[in-house]
Amino acid sequence: MKPLKFHSTLAGKISPFLHSLLLSRDDLHAIATNVSNMLHVIDLSVLIVLGWMLVPATAAVYSFAQSVNGGGKVVQSERKKGGDDLDGEEDAEEGDGTTKYQRSYVCLLADHLSQMARLALLVYACDCIVVAFETVYKAEQWSSVSKVFAKILYTSWVARRLQSFKSYLVHKALSRAPENCDKLRLVNRLLDGMMATLLFVKILDYLSVETNMALTSIFAVGTTGGLIVSLASQEIAKGIMNGVEMAASDRFYEGDEVHFGDGTKGFIVKMGFLRTKVRLYDESVIDIPNSQLGGQRVINVSRSSRARIVTKLRFKYEDIQKLPEALPIIKEEIANSCPKLITKGKPFRAKITSFERDHVQVSVDCRFDMRPVGDAFWQEREEMYLAIDRGVRRSGLDHHSKPAGCYWLEEK
Repeated sequence: MKPLKFHSTLAGKISPFLHSLLLSRDDLHAIATNVSNMLHVIDLSVLIVLGWMLVPATAAVYSFAQSVNGGGKVVQSERKKGGDDLDGEEDAEEGDGTTKYQRSYVCLLADHLSQMARLALLVYACDCIVVAFETVYKAEQWSSVSKVFAKILYTSWVARRLQSFKSYLVHKALSRAPENCDKLRLVNRLLDGMMATLLFVKILDYLSVETNMALTSIFAVGTTGGLIVSLASQEIAKGIMNGVEMAASDRFYEGDEVHFGDGTKGFIVKMGFLRTKVRLYDESVIDIPNSQLGGQRVINVSRSSRARIVTKLRFKYEDIQKLPEALPIIKEEIANSCPKLITKGKPFRAKITSFERDHVQVSVDCRFDMRPVGDAFWQEREEMYLAIDRGVRRSGLDHHSKPAGCYWLEEK
């Protein structure tokens, strides 16, 4: 009886696969022969010396040249000469020989050559692996793997070096303009994203050119998927754009006390590309989407240079004839008790403002040359209220009237 043929997915296919992985003595001998023919002692020696001995050797030469020079500078980098050390270390002249070498252009060059040599050893090892696979499986597609690996490896290394240099420039600019901290962080993140995108596109280009991979379908699917995602996530895109706009517009930064147009008041805890966290005055933290904050009016209390306090006082109708004499006394007490009070160029008033059902209302309007945040402001505010109390007592009015006031801000 003729045996039937079955088409299985996994049954009966594991053993042949494992058997194909086993190498015979002839295969091992062929691999050893081909790899040994490709290896050269001089190549490996040069790469090993550059990779692991170049930096110590140049450090020794640098120290010797420094000792001959009497401890002076030997080709030192301008970054350290200017005192702009990213880690806040002391100047190179105050450090030991090792520190001076690490801050020199000689060390910078030697370190980069050493890294390139170590990467070259990885490419060398990849060449050996490719030769082994070509020897056993006789597959032509393996011939370009080593070249693609080398391109991806060195391109990624160059991108990493550029990222480090970019971070150094950002930190240097930050040390000169600390008030632009959050804006520089945003620029740093945007540049990181751009570099990562360019690196990814370049890697895809290497794969497409060297290995003849059909990436057209991938890009087609990616374009269609991107269209679907963009239509389904317009709110996310809007939030990201609002987050970038808020960080770049210099409206507020993390740690600032702000008042938003919708009534939200508190301190900025964290600014993200999608959401912003605000700590309210009751210590609760609210998470607000950036899409809701983008178009709002905002008062940055932390950047206000002056404060305004308006206090409402209530007096009995039978005391109304005494108010013209009492109000100047109240102003005098405030002026004597509050050194930050602005008396020239800005209004300083104590006037009757309205007649209510059971009392006469007086408004005391004061402006102070100080930021409306912190303990100093609240101390000044307390001194103002105590001065009002003393002025009311001096005037002989019924002290049943007590101030109940609020403050708001005056922008720069």
